[in-house]
Amino acid sequence: MKSLTPVSLLIVISLLVLFLQSPQTRTGLKYPDRCMTCHHAFNDPGKSHALESLGCASCHLGNPYSLDEKRAHVGMIKNPGDLRVVDKTCGKPACHPQIASRVKRSIMATNRGILRSIQMHWVPFQATRTSVPELLGPAAPTNPALDHYRKMCGGCHLWKKRGDHAEEIGLRGGGCSDCHIPDTDFSGKTPGKEQVHPAITIHIPIANCVKCHNRSARIGLSYRGHYESAGYGTPYEGAGLSKRRLSGRRFFLQVDADVHFGKAGMSCIDCHTSTGLMGDGNEYDQMGKQVDITCSACHDQIFRDDRGTQSLASILFNANDRVPHARGRRIGFTRKGTPLYNLQLVGGHPILFRKKDGKPLELQSDSGKRAYHTLPGHERLSCQSCHSSWMPQCYGCHLAYNKQELQKDWLTGTLRKGRWKEARSSMRFLKPALGVRHSSKIFPLSPCQVFLPDAVTQQKIFTVSAFDPHTTLLQSRSCVDCHGDPKTLGLGEGILWMKNGTWTFRPTYDAAASPLGISFPLDGVIQQAEKQSENTIAETARPFNRSEVDRILSVNGCLGCHKRYDDPIFRDFSTSLKVFKAKEDLPCKR
Repeated sequence: MKSLTPVSLLIVISLLVLFLQSPQTRTGLKYPDRCMTCHHAFNDPGKSHALESLGCASCHLGNPYSLDEKRAHVGMIKNPGDLRVVDKTCGKPACHPQIASRVKRSIMATNRGILRSIQMHWVPFQATRTSVPELLGPAAPTNPALDHYRKMCGGCHLWKKRGDHAEEIGLRGGGCSDCHIPDTDFSGKTPGKEQVHPAITIHIPIANCVKCHNRSARIGLSYRGHYESAGYGTPYEGAGLSKRRLSGRRFFLQVDADVHFGKAGMSCIDCHTSTGLMGDGNEYDQMGKQVDITCSACHDQIFRDDRGTQSLASILFNANDRVPHARGRRIGFTRKGTPLYNLQLVGGHPILFRKKDGKPLELQSDSGKRAYHTLPGHERLSCQSCHSSWMPQCYGCHLAYNKQELQKDWLTGTLRKGRWKEARSSMRFLKPALGVRHSSKIFPLSPCQVFLPDAVTQQKIFTVSAFDPHTTLLQSRSCVDCHGDPKTLGLGEGILWMKNGTWTFRPTYDAAASPLGISFPLDGVIQQAEKQSENTIAETARPFNRSEVDRILSVNGCLGCHKRYDDPIFRDFSTSLKVFKAKEDLPCKR
């Protein structure tokens, strides 16, 4: 009898070991790789990433054919969603190559908008087209504005490594995993139970969005009615601090939540689409250009048939498995043509199905045809300008800079010379001022004043941003709110009255008594824009100019008698105004 060679003997022994294993652990014959021979107790990450179909190595790489621990783990990747390796994992040709490419160019990965704005406003720096990947490279540009970004803002972007820090900031980043892995605590090893693999899901919870969107514009907080208070843990609860806490030792007060959250229980993903979040393949400097969802997509819908079984909508239906398939129904589409597969025309009625549980919500479909939405003179009004109830407004951001101290660079994780500290004069949750966005639409406006130290630019920088505050209420603002309130117009809180045929304004804020060395009220965006017009970006957002304010206020004198939007005088107000000025026997002139 011919004796077995050492290699043959090793193969026989290996096969015998596999055969003698229990059915639960005899996984080498069942899965596409050998990883499950050792990691047999792990659960499936999700139905679209079943282990029996994909195994482990298709995502985590390594050596899928070795039973030796060290050899099997050579080249293994813990987080396949990391944008540094995504071309070999999520973005490889057999999986999601187009999506991975789009994500890398999305504004959440590049941060081009933040980087452009901060450099443009910090005179004398220019708005260079800088992105996070460029700042991570060996020839990264440097200037004080970029140094501030690295140390104060750079902890939120998709290139950041997941789990590299404690607390909330450690949950941010990780590329694809930043959104598609729920941020729940798991150890990976649960004694006596199956080992838990993080879920991979398109049912993205709000917590995954809010971990980043709770600073600056704070839309993640505002949507749920969380107003970040000035601090101090007030109002106190008994002898202790308030239990209403945010990350970073901050506190909040509960105010009106957005109607989509408070009444309909909608998550962020019920409106926002894959195109708007992961990008369309182009690089943008402004989030408004990447986001493709609008109010009219749901409330003034244009439905059409789906494009077939291989369309994006069909793929999303199958991946979601909670929204009923729209077979034979028409579905909605965004301004960029992205299918809103959860918005369907059912029996002639527009229905939005919540993505997390498939619950149907019937929508109002004729809002664009109602008289108060078609009032002459309101063509430029965005939905947000009337239906946003409040907006976080931070007045006076003070920066201090110490050249000698060290501070962590969030992009590299290293300590670098020069330390920034921030403080603010006041924080308010008030009805927003209005202004002009992208040189056309009227939008809620948030001011931003930055008082820079002499060591940087010796400047008082002013800018404004226009965005959807995500505080929508069904009830709109009143006519007087817009046509007679100086705060809404951008003049600030104060008293506005007519004197000798001219509008006169007395601000509440006493600029002369402030220690800031300014001659304008902090909440007066028009006054600041006029004094520092070179530091505003007109193509992005701007306050009303004086001519626009005069036109808006021209309606104010009529509202005492003509209170309703459908009053005949508002059908052609310019003509009505001419009649008013020409006639002397009108009741309001007696």
